[in-house]
Amino acid sequence: MQKREHKGIFYVAAVLITMMTAGLAGCSKTGSSTSTTGAATYVNVMHMAPYAPAIDIYLNGKISSTAGGIPPGTFSQQYGPLMPGTYDVQFKKANADSLLAEIPASDYDTMSFYTLILYNTMPTGGTVRAIKIVDDFSHVSAASSNYRFFNLSPDCASVDFYLTNSTPVMTGRTPIDNFINPALNAFMPVTGGPYNLQVKAAGTDSVIAYLNNVGLQTGSAYTIFLSGIKNGTNNTHQINVLLASY
Repeated sequence: MQKREHKGIFYVAAVLITMMTAGLAGCSKTGSSTSTTGAATYVNVMHMAPYAPAIDIYLNGKISSTAGGIPPGTFSQQYGPLMPGTYDVQFKKANADSLLAEIPASDYDTMSFYTLILYNTMPTGGTVRAIKIVDDFSHVSAASSNYRFFNLSPDCASVDFYLTNSTPVMTGRTPIDNFINPALNAFMPVTGGPYNLQVKAAGTDSVIAYLNNVGLQTGSAYTIFLSGIKNGTNNTHQINVLLASY
């Protein structure tokens, strides 16, 4: 696991950090729409559609992604700042005008946090769709580490998630079930410390992916997610750990 220096969302003193390749803010071409002087809303983008091409992101009809497009399997390392307002978000094939998915016009409020996920609807491809999740940190514990788990692999129909021990902490998690059941977007407390993470096929001992010695810090919030596909060339099954920061 590559180590990165992040500041937890509860230890940041209003420092705005530019997102990685998948960011809405870097190299923006939208003019005033991404100006964050004063109030800001915060957005994280996850391109989790392995059968889709690289994409460009459009906000209210204007391109807002970095040159070269955002390849599948890419996700923002931090929330990126955006001027609060109403945005229609479109995902188009990079360097083309082919619309792949759209999140209809909706509000992005001041000091609110959102995750936008692009995904495939079927195990072998299917339609590309996008969803918007409201990230609520109001109940995150400062005395514990906090996590949530997403199954974002289209060819893993049902999985169990383990935190070190032999008993799964979550069972029967299906692709994008956190959109169908918003309660799954909530962060849950766990004692801070190192963990060996595993994802197994539901009800079996068949390991799909694992990640050992992952440090979950007290007072921080993490999105842990399964991504990729079984036979992916550069996008095989893997567990990703994203620390909430901005």
